[in-house]
Amino acid sequence: MVDQLGNGLLLGIIISVASVALSLLYSVTRIVNFAHGEIIALGAIVTLFFSSPVDSRIIYLDRFSPLGIDFILSAIIAVFICGVFGGLLEVLLFRPLRKAEVGNIAILVVTIGLSIFLRHLYLIFATGRVQNFPLELERRQTYWFVDMTPRNFKVLIAGLIVMIIVGILLTFTRIGKAMRAVRDSDELASISGVNSDNIILFTWISSSMLAGLAGIFQATINDVRYNMGFLILLLIFAGTVLGGIGTSFGAMVGGLLIGIFVQVSVALPFMEGHTEAKNGVALAIMILILLFRPQGIFGQKERIS
Repeated sequence: MVDQLGNGLLLGIIISVASVALSLLYSVTRIVNFAHGEIIALGAIVTLFFSSPVDSRIIYLDRFSPLGIDFILSAIIAVFICGVFGGLLEVLLFRPLRKAEVGNIAILVVTIGLSIFLRHLYLIFATGRVQNFPLELERRQTYWFVDMTPRNFKVLIAGLIVMIIVGILLTFTRIGKAMRAVRDSDELASISGVNSDNIILFTWISSSMLAGLAGIFQATINDVRYNMGFLILLLIFAGTVLGGIGTSFGAMVGGLLIGIFVQVSVALPFMEGHTEAKNGVALAIMILILLFRPQGIFGQKERIS
């Protein structure tokens, strides 16, 4: 049980970062982005591309050779590329749809189609093989009564620091207050002098950067797969619902709890030999939350959608 707690904390911090990104985007734009998982995968794939040795073949097209640069620098570049990609999605796709007053259901279908398109694009260019970052193997050590490698412990600490920075940004900065204003009322925010389009663009960029970072964390702990974001997307939605739809602080807590519940459930007697069913625990929790507290732990009834 204690061993699974460490794994749960690691999974929880990944889901927490990804859930905050998803919740942040929804709270400002009211878009349920099913392509969120593909942005997560993009962060890991780009990091792998930049950091892999130049003689490796992770891309089909020979003219695109890995660059073999420092892993940390590769991760930073990947996070910024994810931010640029998110910004382009807003400017080229979702802003025109919003200006045309396309309904939420149609936009939801667009995000599903975008998810399928990107996932198969990754399959073509990044192959379907399981890849790993070029990092050295490490021995497990004991941290806070749980065993994990030094690298995984750094991922845990980095995730917590990111959550603190996001919390400060949303609570105490002018841009955070503007994002809350657009969330509450786009029209009132515009009357108050807030440029809604710029705020939504910033939200897409920051949400995509967080998603890419979550993908890097996930691939550092496990491996890189073309569909890695899609595989944990339901857990991310479960964490968002548990904490409260549209509340970033709720998503932080909800994502962390979902990760812990999923991993700790593996140690339960009835799960012996059926570890592949552990995600069902998270989905069962999500259903129960919707039944008894639809707004989530930190959500408000008037913001349920």
